Amino acid sequence: MDKSALVVILPVLLGCFALAAINLLKRYIMKDGPVSPLQFLIIWYASISLSYGVLILTIWRMNPPILLVGFWNAVTGTVVVNIFIQFFNAKAASIDKAEVSLTAPLQAMTPGLITFLAAALGELPSVIGFIGILFMAGGSYVLLWEKTPDRWWEYLGPIKRLILLFKLGRISPEERSKTIVVSLALGSATMGTVGLLFDGLLMRRGINLHGLFLGSMTQALAMGITYSIWYGLRPDTKSKNQTAAKKTQVRRVLLISAFAGITAAWIIAVWLVNPAFNKTLVAYVGTLKRFSIIASVVLGWIFFSEVEFKKRLWAAILIVFGSLLISLDDLPTRIATKIAGIGI
Repeated sequence: MDKSALVVILPVLLGCFALAAINLLKRYIMKDGPVSPLQFLIIWYASISLSYGVLILTIWRMNPPILLVGFWNAVTGTVVVNIFIQFFNAKAASIDKAEVSLTAPLQAMTPGLITFLAAALGELPSVIGFIGILFMAGGSYVLLWEKTPDRWWEYLGPIKRLILLFKLGRISPEERSKTIVVSLALGSATMGTVGLLFDGLLMRRGINLHGLFLGSMTQALAMGITYSIWYGLRPDTKSKNQTAAKKTQVRRVLLISAFAGITAAWIIAVWLVNPAFNKTLVAYVGTLKRFSIIASVVLGWIFFSEVEFKKRLWAAILIVFGSLLISLDDLPTRIATKIAGIGI
């Protein structure tokens, strides 16, 4: 392996551990913490934007970055898309059934969905792209498998899980909880289809780390303000029964530490992963990021003793392998070119 490849691969793989830490800390904060999804997002993005501001002033002081035309369009795109992605993720993490080893692989379905988006735009995938889709579909099928079928129609079980979204009032609370979690995770992956493309545009138009940090700070600030307005209009404060649980001084310290950790992990992940968009194809970076899913499954089992570890690990491996195959196709690059071509 040559040095140019290592310059891309090593930082992205290290960034994967930061992304896995984000999934873990988010689950810890939201599972038993006193904050609601919107409160969590407001606090988190306020701390992220403040941290970026301090870093920019420390490293570059008041010197303006060199930006390419279309930079602010890319920032706007990432803000709009990530408002939904991060809300779906936080909402899912607050639900009891939202184990990291379940949600992380589902949220990694973005490359497969990019292939469907490409097909809708007239950019058909190659044979290897179709094979990649089959692996990702197989991974999701294994992940959502409930039990060994007794009859042939029970093989539709994983698909039925999504259909249950339209029957929430007629199923048990446990089934309802898991159905909502699966739907939120897939919703995050769907929005991430566009988000991955805007991430690439943001880095390339920001040219270097200065532009990346400026764009990321603006994105975090805009999202924090949006969530604050959302919370002001429709607050989602947790009930007193929920906030009373584990309300100790040690718990408060751990929560503050978790917020500091998840903020640092986010900045580290952006610092290590996003510059790779300037060195290689969007698809390759997106694929390398998927290795954080395997790390998330393993860490979820270690720290939270999550169930069905072997099944979920195999599902994550299948999804990551499918993502790897899809990355060998240049569909994301072609879509990014089309987006740029219409003036975004």
